[in-house]
This record gives sequence, C-alpha cells and structure tokens, in this order.
Amino acid sequence: MLYDVFISHASEDKEAFVRPLAERLRHAHIEVWYDEFSLRVGDSLRRSIDRGLAQSRFGIVVLSPHFFEKQWSQWELDGLVSRQMGSSDNVILPIWLGLTREEVLSYSPPLADKFALNADADLDEVVDRLVEAIRPRGSTLVVARDFLIDKGFEPPVVTDDWWLDVAAAAESNDMEGTWQEPMGWGRWGFPLPDSTSDPAERGVRLGWAALQMQWLLAAQERPITQITPPSEVLEFIETHIGLSDMCADHIQYLVTYAPQLTIRGFGGPFEPAIEAAYQRSIAWSEQRAAEGSSFGTATTRDGRVPRCSEEFALRDPNFGGYESANIACAFVQGYAVSNGPPVRYYSHIDYLAWFLSSEIEWLGPQIRAFLTEGMASWGVWIWDTHDREAEELGYEIDRDIAGKFGEFVSEAKSIDKLQITDEAHRDLVQRLSFSVKRLHLPESAGELASRVTAPEFLHHFFAHRDQRRAKKNSATASS
Repeated sequence: MLYDVFISHASEDKEAFVRPLAERLRHAHIEVWYDEFSLRVGDSLRRSIDRGLAQSRFGIVVLSPHFFEKQWSQWELDGLVSRQMGSSDNVILPIWLGLTREEVLSYSPPLADKFALNADADLDEVVDRLVEAIRPRGSTLVVARDFLIDKGFEPPVVTDDWWLDVAAAAESNDMEGTWQEPMGWGRWGFPLPDSTSDPAERGVRLGWAALQMQWLLAAQERPITQITPPSEVLEFIETHIGLSDMCADHIQYLVTYAPQLTIRGFGGPFEPAIEAAYQRSIAWSEQRAAEGSSFGTATTRDGRVPRCSEEFALRDPNFGGYESANIACAFVQGYAVSNGPPVRYYSHIDYLAWFLSSEIEWLGPQIRAFLTEGMASWGVWIWDTHDREAEELGYEIDRDIAGKFGEFVSEAKSIDKLQITDEAHRDLVQRLSFSVKRLHLPESAGELASRVTAPEFLHHFFAHRDQRRAKKNSATASS
C-alpha cells in the first residue's frame, strides 16, 4: 500500500492533537501512515516506520517541545529531511504545536524557514490547508479519485501504479463515438465521457474508466452472458458501482449484452425504459412500412417489414415477425452483429447444448422453442476438426474422430438420408461433454446428443439449409 502522508510526532502529543488530526485527514480521504492506523501486533517498529517514510508522498511533522526530546521522532525527521533534499518538491509539511519561531530556529534553522501551520489555529483550517497541499486543485487524478470516492469506491492513492492501468483503460479507441465504441473495451463496455484536455472532465472520464475496469473483469470471470438467469444479471448490475447508471443511460447496450432482460417481466428496474425503447422501435418500423420500405424484409417469415427491431423480438408477442434463425443469431452474437459491440462468450456448440438443456426453462416454453428452433436452423454449431476456442480452454480433441459429426450432417442431402456412424456419434458426445462441464449443465453428454440427433431438431437445420440453397439458386438463375 502507498500513503499520502506520514505523521511524525511525539506520543505525548497524540491524545490532544495528533489523533484528531489523523482521523480528520482520513475522513477527507487522505491515506495516512499513523502508528495507530498502520502498526499491527508483532510489527517491527523500525521497519514499519521505514516503510511508512519510503512509501509516503509527504511527511507531516508535528513539532513540539516533546518532539525535540525524542530520539525516534528526530530519526523520523532525519529521514524526511533526506527525502526533501533529494526532491524538488516540498516533502515536509511542518506543524508547530506549542512552539515559537525562535524555539524552532534554535533546533533546526531549515525547519524554521519553511512555511508552517500553527496547531493553535482551528483544526478544520489546519486540515483544509494540509488537504490543499496534498491534493492540489485541478489535478486530473485528484478529480478522478474524488469522483470514485463520491460513487462509493475506495481507490488507492494517486501514486499507485493502479492508476496507470486506469489511464490505459481510458485511452480513446478508433471506434469511439460510434455504436462500435465498446468493442475497444470488451463485453459490458459502455461509452465513456468524451475525451478532452480539461482536467476536471478528464478526471471524470478516468473515474468511469476505473469503474468499468472492475465490472468488465467481473463479467468475464463470473461470467455474465446471455444465458445467465435475469435475476443474476440484475444482481451483478446492482452490485457494481456505476454500472446501473450506465445501463440506464444506454439501454441499447444493456439489451445487447443481456437480451434476456427484454423478455417481459425480466427487466427489473429497467423494465419501463426497455418498454419505452420497444414502443419506439415499433413506431419506427410502422413508419418504414408506411413509406413502402423493404427494410428488414429479408429477415422476416412473411417478407414484410419487421414489427420492431431485432433486439426487442423476444418482447414481441409474434417475435417481430422475424425468422427464428435471425433472432437466435442475434441472441448469441449480438444485435447489429456486423458492427455492434462484442457479445458472444461461448462456442456456438456450447450455446446449442444450453438451448437443449433444462437450464433454459426460465425462458418459458414459447421463447425456448423459438430460440431452439432458430439455433437448429442457423447451423453454425457444426464444428470441424479444429475447435480452437475449446482447445484453448483445455478441451482435449480426438483427432481421429474430430469433425465427423459435422461432416456427416453437412454432407447429408436430407434428414432421411442422414446416417450417423459410431465415430460421428462419439465425436458429438465427446464435444458435448465439454459443454456440459463448462456450462455446469445437469444433463449428461449422451442425453444432449440424443436431443441433437432427434428428427424434430435436425428437421429445422435441413429445412433452413434447403431454403437458403433455393434462394441462392433463384438469385443465380435470375442474374
């Protein structure tokens, strides 16, 4: 740990002045090395004081008649004087307690020449002057630190290397100012305040970057994804300082990272804002339809303009009229997937395992059936001989059978012609066993494999594949 100040004093001055001073400085969010705060039973006094001297930005020296009588206090002062002589900045902040300038001059002429605070003044004034010296106004880091403290987050002192990471996290990226901006920071990233040279505004940006660092890491490690139950998503948002404010200000990003919250009744405190955004998307789509636009017609079941935007399809009674494959794709990879923020966390086959598991029951039967059909139709869950994402996480692939299942499914001309060999089945079970382990699913890999190979599931894959081929052949013939 690093400290803002080290307080050098005589023990006789502790009760009347030093302890109240130290407590008031801590209340002002100054990190103080003070023996009652910083020493623990069994600590070496000398080593602890050495560490406090070495790791403190400033040394407050409470000069008093008792101070001049102490060897310890004089030794501490010698250490601070050495620091002062090796620095162009003021390190020593003297306070005169019950002394005159002549008395200080007789002890140490250099100390008498330094501007000092008088302990006879009001303690509030003494603390304010010290805080002003320790945390100069206008400093970007001080603004950032105060911002975080006001939010309820306790950052380290501004000399800690942690702030270098914060500064890096606040760096602008090539996509800033666009819908893609959070791609520069990762899943659960949000737009930061505009980059500027103004110290106060820069400090606020640093503060938000520091908070975002915390929840980005937590969302990655926990993890928080599309398949996380809504109650856990809301709890995650609520327990990370600043995240709820960001979500409320950027509903479009929230529903991209957590599309499950768009389902009616799942939005928690964001339910009114999600509903309002859904209604706006309906109004926008109705206007497009009235204008005769063909916007989105390629993604719907009947070739009409969709009733709402993709991100709110799960809220709509008829799923916005979209093809199930389009919404499954958007659910897994993110809405406006070609240029939106990153969303996908697992491999596609892992998502398929989840769609076929009882873990999905909280979605409700209608939405579950729609998304499962869409996942089957989409077909990207078929893996080949290289499953790099899984291998990087420890999946031990069997090269002799890897990709056999996908090979047989892809080459089958129809579901009636599909013949799954023992090797293909073993490949499927082996890969699903990794999904079961990674997602902590209650079913066995064999159970999930039987659901993948069931005709009612594979029917959607072949029907969608045949539909795509027919469209492609039609387009080729017309050209």
